[in-house]
Amino acid sequence: MNVLRFAELTSAFNDAESGMTAQENADKITSIMLDASHGVYEEYSKEETNKIIRNLFNKISGFDFKTATPMLRRQDWRDHKNAYYTIIEDVVVDKLNSGWGEDPFFEAYVEEKNLALGDKNEFYVDENSLLQVSKFAGNHHDVVAQKVGFGKSFSVDTSWYAVKVYNDYELFRAGKIDFAAMIDKMYKSIEKYRRDAIFTAFMGANQTLPADLRFDITPSASTMADLKDAIEDVKAATGKEVVLVGRETALSKLTALVSYDCWSESMKNEKYETGKLGKWEGYDLMYIPRVNELNTRTDAFTDEQKNLIMILPVDPEFKPIKRVNEGDVAFYEDGMDGSKKNMLVSAEIAYKEGIAVVINQLYGTIDVR
Repeated sequence: MNVLRFAELTSAFNDAESGMTAQENADKITSIMLDASHGVYEEYSKEETNKIIRNLFNKISGFDFKTATPMLRRQDWRDHKNAYYTIIEDVVVDKLNSGWGEDPFFEAYVEEKNLALGDKNEFYVDENSLLQVSKFAGNHHDVVAQKVGFGKSFSVDTSWYAVKVYNDYELFRAGKIDFAAMIDKMYKSIEKYRRDAIFTAFMGANQTLPADLRFDITPSASTMADLKDAIEDVKAATGKEVVLVGRETALSKLTALVSYDCWSESMKNEKYETGKLGKWEGYDLMYIPRVNELNTRTDAFTDEQKNLIMILPVDPEFKPIKRVNEGDVAFYEDGMDGSKKNMLVSAEIAYKEGIAVVINQLYGTIDVR
């Protein structure tokens, strides 16, 4: 890498030799960090990128963090924590807004509002068949149902959540992990919490369905016609094509009905590569992952939910999951003032968001127990 170019990028402020303004310099550094957090290394290699970012932090510190003493590191955090926090916050917030990327389930069924971009915490429900909001808020997996009237606007309740940052920050500064790994470690718990919240709320929303669209059919060779009839009933009620969504526990009971002698080579390869099939009798299958109760290894789904197949309409307007990021991010820490009576520092980024499930179209379910 060109030495002058490297100096430009690692300068925290305007560098007289670089010709870049302070804002241009900051924008360039931010762009590099955002790309790195998504695993994108186009202009610079992964090693060069991490060196650039570490040198930025070291320039703020005034020393090489990797070789510094624990005391000097603590003093540095106390003196410059706001600068470090601002850098980390920008990247973590970007991950909060784009973290689940191209997940087909979330692309198909989640509507998001980022209030930091000026949107209102407001959703509109038009005149369709079902109207129920299942709100998910707070540090638990409890779902509270609330009725919403026809043609009504409503807001999603939001709550504060937090992710620890100091330990991961130290690992990055000491060269133990790269920048992308630091951001991923901070974001991992948030992503899991979001996914668990969404799947738990969504799987519990079927109680509002009409009885004639909730089927109990144990898959077998003798019930194949019943299964297909149930799906056709939902297609007729919705007027749309459908996709079958559920846990692998449930969907595998359908795919097991397909005789291996009838499998194509592509089906065999798909099963070998992924452990499951993407279609059954011409219908697309979408798998929901296992969800554990918070801080446990206990399955959060009931036996019914684990064996429930949802027959959902294929409709870009059907986005029953509503997620709101209020954009208010705060920073908390303790231990630096000696309150912990030890050398530990606890620092965390806190953010505010809410998730709700709103059913405003008909769909069906099959309990395959």
